[in-house]
Amino acid sequence: MNKLLLSAAVFCGLSGLCAISVQADEIRLGIMVHDAQFFEDIIFGGRHGKEQSISVTAEYAFDSPEWLSWAMSPMPYVGGSLNLGGKTSHGGAGLLWRYDIFNNVYFDIGSGLVIHDGAVRTPDPLSSTDPIVVSELRRRKFTEIEFGSRVLFRNQFALGYRLNDKWSSEITFEHLSHGQILGGPENEGSNNVGVRVARRF
Repeated sequence: MNKLLLSAAVFCGLSGLCAISVQADEIRLGIMVHDAQFFEDIIFGGRHGKEQSISVTAEYAFDSPEWLSWAMSPMPYVGGSLNLGGKTSHGGAGLLWRYDIFNNVYFDIGSGLVIHDGAVRTPDPLSSTDPIVVSELRRRKFTEIEFGSRVLFRNQFALGYRLNDKWSSEITFEHLSHGQILGGPENEGSNNVGVRVARRF
């Protein structure tokens, strides 16, 4: 419960930070399957499904500033994910590139950094001789993702459809891991898949 309350506080803080800016171009709210098994060992590898649960997400994407025109005008964003099952939640920021495909269909690709409240690593069950402790440590090995770093890369992709000038719907996928750069040796990572709605201002 304490973890859920802490995660909710961080999530609300990020949302509040976004809300005070009048320069926000777009707000996006959604629901995701956290640690989904849909892409297990196919795209990014890793052991997935240990924390499979539901998360709610919120992001603000800002108009691309002129000083980022050299990088194909990405939109800075800030946001986070709150896990409803008390599993891993995260919050952070990054850059987002949008490409129109045809008619009202578009594709987003983004990259950034997040801080999470999940397990960096779990203790080795063999580190104890107490059967009760060993049982609990084994349970954690099978139910908690070992991210290997408190700070992770977040890569996201979305396929969107503009319903009108203000509203869009999106199917989205994100991958969290440290890429053997920010930590290690553990790097189980997480694949999250979901849907969201977006409103432009």
